[in-house]
Amino acid sequence: GSSKHGSLRLVPMLDMINHDASAGSYVEIKGNERIEAGDFLDADEDDSGTFVVRSTRNGKIKPLMKGQELLANYNVPEYSSLDWFISMGFVPPERSGRWIKVDGVLPRVRREGPGVNDNHATKAKQQSRPEL
Repeated sequence: GSSKHGSLRLVPMLDMINHDASAGSYVEIKGNERIEAGDFLDADEDDSGTFVVRSTRNGKIKPLMKGQELLANYNVPEYSSLDWFISMGFVPPERSGRWIKVDGVLPRVRREGPGVNDNHATKAKQQSRPEL
């Protein structure tokens, strides 16, 4: 985002748009856009800070068909795969590089499904009872 409106902003509806590398990115309106100058809309200062998402694929305007999903390129080239995962909750295919499996630090306690500990508790009770 711009420094005028803040670099971080919560824009709830934009969160509903999924990422696709071939889609267009978000455009922030500056307020001085004019169709005559080659912009895709006329805007004034009251419009500045508004985000626009256009239906584009591979740089070409492509109208949405009824029921078709609107996609956007999140366009954060400086993000590593880990940054994507932590910030966005996923790693897009174009960013998924080589992953290395890291073994867990803590030992595993549960071996199989629910009720595993029930057998241990029953055995412990039986061992703690004196025989009659």
